[in-house]
Amino acid sequence: MPRSPTLRLVSLAIANVLLLVAILVFAQGFFPYKPLLPGLATLDDEQDVQQWMEAEQEEAVFDRVVVMVVDALRSDFVYGHHSGFDFTQSLIRDGAAIPFTAHASPPTVTMPRVKALTTGSVPSFADLIFNLDESGSGSTLATQDTWLAQIKARGGKLIFYGDDTWLRLFPGDFFERSDGTSSFFVSDFTEVDNNVTRHVPSELRNSDWDAMIMHYLGLDHIGHKTGPQGPNMLPKQREMDGIVRTIYEAMETKSHLANTLLIVAGDHGMNAGGNHGGSGPGETEPALLFASPKLKQRRDRQEYSCPTHPKAGTDFHYYRKVQQSDIVPTLAGLMGLPVPKNSLGVFIREMAGLWSMPQSTTLALRHNAVQIKRIVEAAYGAQSFGTLVQRWTACLSQGDGGAQIDCGEPSGADGALARYWAYAASRPGESVVGHEVNSNAKDEHIMNFLNAAQEELSNAASSYDIPRMTLGIILGAAAMAFAITSLPAIWPASTAGMFFAATSLLYGVMMFASSYVEEEQHFWYWMTPAWTVLLTVKGLTKDGRSAIRIIAAGTVVLAVHRPAVRWNQTGQKHAGAPDIVHAFFSEHHLLMWVLILATYTRTWYVLVRRTFLALVPTEFAVAAGVALTIPAIIFKLNFTQADAPELVQGLAVLVRQWTEPFGLVLQGQLTFSLIGVAAIAISVLSIGLARGTAIGKADGPAVDVTLAERLHHLLTLFLITQSRAPNIPLFLGMELQLLAFAVLLGNPARSLGAQSPRRNASLYISELATSTLLCSHVYFFCTGGSNSISSIDLSNAYNGIANYNVVAVGVLLFSSNWAGPVWWCSAAVLSTFTRPVKIDVEVSTAGKGERAWVQDEREALRREAKLEHVSKVSGNDLPEHWLVYCASMTAFVATSLLAVMVACTALRTHLFIWTVFSPKYLYAMAWCIGWHIMVNISFGSLLRWLGQIA
Repeated sequence: MPRSPTLRLVSLAIANVLLLVAILVFAQGFFPYKPLLPGLATLDDEQDVQQWMEAEQEEAVFDRVVVMVVDALRSDFVYGHHSGFDFTQSLIRDGAAIPFTAHASPPTVTMPRVKALTTGSVPSFADLIFNLDESGSGSTLATQDTWLAQIKARGGKLIFYGDDTWLRLFPGDFFERSDGTSSFFVSDFTEVDNNVTRHVPSELRNSDWDAMIMHYLGLDHIGHKTGPQGPNMLPKQREMDGIVRTIYEAMETKSHLANTLLIVAGDHGMNAGGNHGGSGPGETEPALLFASPKLKQRRDRQEYSCPTHPKAGTDFHYYRKVQQSDIVPTLAGLMGLPVPKNSLGVFIREMAGLWSMPQSTTLALRHNAVQIKRIVEAAYGAQSFGTLVQRWTACLSQGDGGAQIDCGEPSGADGALARYWAYAASRPGESVVGHEVNSNAKDEHIMNFLNAAQEELSNAASSYDIPRMTLGIILGAAAMAFAITSLPAIWPASTAGMFFAATSLLYGVMMFASSYVEEEQHFWYWMTPAWTVLLTVKGLTKDGRSAIRIIAAGTVVLAVHRPAVRWNQTGQKHAGAPDIVHAFFSEHHLLMWVLILATYTRTWYVLVRRTFLALVPTEFAVAAGVALTIPAIIFKLNFTQADAPELVQGLAVLVRQWTEPFGLVLQGQLTFSLIGVAAIAISVLSIGLARGTAIGKADGPAVDVTLAERLHHLLTLFLITQSRAPNIPLFLGMELQLLAFAVLLGNPARSLGAQSPRRNASLYISELATSTLLCSHVYFFCTGGSNSISSIDLSNAYNGIANYNVVAVGVLLFSSNWAGPVWWCSAAVLSTFTRPVKIDVEVSTAGKGERAWVQDEREALRREAKLEHVSKVSGNDLPEHWLVYCASMTAFVATSLLAVMVACTALRTHLFIWTVFSPKYLYAMAWCIGWHIMVNISFGSLLRWLGQIA
């Protein structure tokens, strides 16, 4: 039984509100929040250590440290046979450097990795958002315990140069001297690093600092632009190797640097495409090495060959793998600092040979063990954990005369850690399980406890609030139920309705398989041709429609779809494989710019012929179109020259020279300002002309161009500006597909041979919703998107921004990465309107007699009855027309979100929960809040309203 429009509208509103609440509630339960222990650790309050070794004092090996972070320094860049780090490799061979492969846990973006390098803790996925916040208001380490804070606490001084992420994490006067560089807006390969290197010689001569941190960005930028095999990669590696040489030689020759430790580390690696953020090959395996002339004299010195090959079965695992957080307790032990309170790192045992006495190694391990034990007690309860330790200590000490007893297996993670601690806490010389514990065995017991605690606490840092997650799922299910209730009817189902439902269900099932989530693009790449074929076949069965036009339209959609899916290779399995953008356009950049100019020309043409139609004289429309498109072209040309110069080379040199005095920020502001002014002027003129006329009435007569269409072409220009240059030609393909879909979706009123007097088009909304859903997802993926954080494109997130603004950056970032889906939402709005149709109704005179007028009347009545039936089925009434579309989209979004939430809950112990399913939930949030609620519901409804009144 059909439901009333008012009831369905209320249900739709409730569904979308519940979606927002469900997202927030589930996120609070799913994403980890690890409570931090307050204050700074001190050596005096470690009573457990003092009880163990009351008379011993820890020996500081180094009095200052140089930390050289090279952004995206993948392990093979340093250790491989094709590396440019020749001097660094010689240090490894000579024993002056100890190499490791560090494990960078996802998300592999800079801010979480810097937190791991400084606090030793496991950052949360919330840091992905803070990583984009240049204001520094979202996240700071100023009040947390870090090895930097420990150096300052004992009166030391810090200096910093490089990525200003550090300045956001440590704001104010934390550093004695600093010079930061934005990691997002600056796209060059040289100046961003020269700004760091220019400080190195003078600071190496200074002796007033205890720690110097440098964060180089150029290698990361090269990876993003040209990939790990790009022509600039090897020269950049040699440049970084030269910095290592400069620092090391200064350590050899300058007396105040004699006890200095150099740490060279990558904050993360990069995948085959040069990106990072997820857990793909190479992203989680950066290089890490410790270098100092003092390392040559260490005890139990191990020889390393370099260059070398990765371990069998791996691509980037060289030498022993350690956690990035292990740097923190290692540095604390070597410099005689307390281990920061929230560190989950474990002292790197290869560095133990630097102490002259083995007891110093044991003391450093015990400092580390006591510090981590406090985190264990905070996680499981001090009293509860203490009781377990006492129980295991009593049991293990019952060995009599060498006889061993069976204490059973520990129950739960806390029980296992209590057993490890019972072994580690016994003093040298004490009998445990029938044997005397010597010093070496003691160190092994402590290491066992540290390793077990690190693994368990890293997982505990990802603990879940199951009741809150369950509540989020219930709210998501309720949102789906209300969304289905807002549909006019479920049965009998139309062909489009069944296809839409099948797509939603198949997509939901797919969310439970990690491999399908990683390669989601193939689902949309196959469903879209299937839907196009189905739509074409269905169109051929309709009366009064040209078979040739239908077949041609279906062919156009498929012909454009094929190259579009090969435009950008995405996903995980084939990331970095040859595609049109990276393999073809890199060699044929002139053809790329021809297609780009063709896209801008098409945009200029529709601005003149549609946007300004009947509002201003034709001459003025032409001039206005030129004024809008030329600045946009110049900005895109200059931006590409700065962002990816290999795509410009010698093109338009004069234009670039003439516009060089005007910065990219000013050019971006000019482009956006012109688009904004044009949108306001066109809206005012259109509404003013329509006011007081029949055109301005709700669902008035059809007009040649609605205000929604006028704004759509301005939106297209904005989205082109927010797209990477190689992706701009895709807008031509979308225009062709939109024209083809207009034929396939059709207008039942036209097929009946009757003129449609109303502005709302008579079409099957379920067909429109299905087409929009499929095309939106196809163009998200074919422009380079994926379910990995590494595919987020930041290059256009700061267009026209001189000072950071979180709202502006958020809008620009979303419009850049979701340009295709936003465009198809606007195109869907246009499809709901019709244009005046001129049809010549000719009455055949052949065979007419005196009763011919009766035949004419019957034919007119038949056509009117068919038109009325089509209007009811398709939702030609104003509230129905857009309500059905929004309800369909809400039903899909609710279904997909519910599936992702259930998958994340059911698979929360899955190996890939934090590398595949967690990023997928973040993307599900973006699709729901950004694309659906903000674009489809809010922006789409605004366009619908504007299209009705003018």
